[in-house]
Amino acid sequence: MITDNRPLGVFDSGIGGLTVVHALRRLLPGENIVYLGDTARVPYGTKSHGTIERYTLQAGALLQRYDPKLLIIACNTASAHGLPALQAASPVPVVGVIEPGAEAASKADGAVGVIGTIATVQSGAYEAAILARAPGKAVHSAACPLLVGLAEEGWLDDPITVEVCRRYLAVLPEEVRTVVLGCTHYPVLKASLEQARPGTRWIDSGEVTARTVGSLLGASLGFHGEGRGRLRILLTDAGSRLQEVGGRFLEEPLESLEVVDL
Repeated sequence: MITDNRPLGVFDSGIGGLTVVHALRRLLPGENIVYLGDTARVPYGTKSHGTIERYTLQAGALLQRYDPKLLIIACNTASAHGLPALQAASPVPVVGVIEPGAEAASKADGAVGVIGTIATVQSGAYEAAILARAPGKAVHSAACPLLVGLAEEGWLDDPITVEVCRRYLAVLPEEVRTVVLGCTHYPVLKASLEQARPGTRWIDSGEVTARTVGSLLGASLGFHGEGRGRLRILLTDAGSRLQEVGGRFLEEPLESLEVVDL
């Protein structure tokens, strides 16, 4: 087995990407991870392509200081708008969350849905990636901008959240029985989403991305040698509730946070 003790560099516009870190730590518990959340400039979902691309490049440059073996864009919006630019600039491989999610969706029976931020949906990245794998498949998308705030507020299983989910999901035709959670905040809202649209299969882009990372490490990049991996969390702003909310996404306590400048 190939070994490489360098960390995985993970980037998100805020703390939602900690759901991807949670999936990585569950599937690849030995890996060291450096996580960067651009909490000073969140959300990215309402910003322009050029701005998102610039922020993504800045995040990638900062993570290079930690000598990563792989960069993971744990943000659907940044994956949609910044992945090609970061792949061109980075000396190490870069993966986003859209291609793994699209791969899973392309194998689903019948029409599929995608929910995400305004910028992710308007980019058409999921639809293009799904159709590249399954030409002719019906893909229906819905922008759900309020869900990020509800997730960060902790209203995970709440009547108000259920109603908001129901109104957003009503845009998707009834025949859609598989929906991609095209924002890394959304997995923590699964209980409300299931109440709003029972009988739906939800594709968590973080979980499928973690499996993709595992395959890359096994094929060529190498796994961490021994022991439980370390997690280092870097944020561009540390508000008073970030440890509480971040712990909810990570499903473990956030013991220490470091504030950095991009």
